[in-house]
Amino acid sequence: MLQVLTPRDGAQRGCQLSLRVRGGRERGRALFEFLAARGVLGDWREPDVIRIAPVPLYNTFADVLRFARSVRRWRHAG
Repeated sequence: MLQVLTPRDGAQRGCQLSLRVRGGRERGRALFEFLAARGVLGDWREPDVIRIAPVPLYNTFADVLRFARSVRRWRHAG
């Protein structure tokens, strides 16, 4: 299960989506590496946060869809 850390209020957030994988650092790193192996580049923040930046200037709809589908595959595989 994923926990979204990014504030809901648009005035309080930047351009990234911050996620924490419930289950600790090992599960978080496993998802981070799973995503990287599928070409989804994010940012790892110790101890257990993955940051993804779905910004239209840099990413396409297909990039964001690949991220979402990869997370779903990881969840169903493990």
